[in-house]
Amino acid sequence: MIKLVIMDVDGVLTDGRIILDDNGVEYKFFDVKDGHIFHIIHGFGIKTALVSGRHSRVTKVRAEQLGVEDVYQGIHNKLVAFEQLKKKYSLSNEEIAYIGDDVIDIPPMILSGFSACPSDAHDEVKKVSDYISSFKGGRGAVRDIIEYIMKQEDLWGKMMEKYLLLDKHDIF
Repeated sequence: MIKLVIMDVDGVLTDGRIILDDNGVEYKFFDVKDGHIFHIIHGFGIKTALVSGRHSRVTKVRAEQLGVEDVYQGIHNKLVAFEQLKKKYSLSNEEIAYIGDDVIDIPPMILSGFSACPSDAHDEVKKVSDYISSFKGGRGAVRDIIEYIMKQEDLWGKMMEKYLLLDKHDIF
């Protein structure tokens, strides 16, 4: 059973575009549908973590909005973060899912129990992925991949039962 979903940020949770204005203020594009799925899986006790090769205040802010406790930035050897998270939560590789889009993500993807990528990921990443979303990064890929995981883990039906309850006060 997957207990932790680790993902890259740029190109996975965002569409990969980074916009800088004249003052050096950074902007990124996130998809609200990707964001909502975080609240759903957290309700099932599944942890999430972001691991990015870049430092960005925008990433930190978005992680806070999504309830992501573990945010690693400026990480060029993503296996380091993978191993730290594995140890922190006392997990086996099989209990970890990893979502990546570029070659820097390949080492932890190979070790993970489940690996996935957006449809616009690098071809080498697609070769090591257990699942390739039909959606692009920052355009619903994270939502699609996590829904796929939930369906494989028999959690999707349980989640839908909660949303279909007449008493709406018990929803995540």
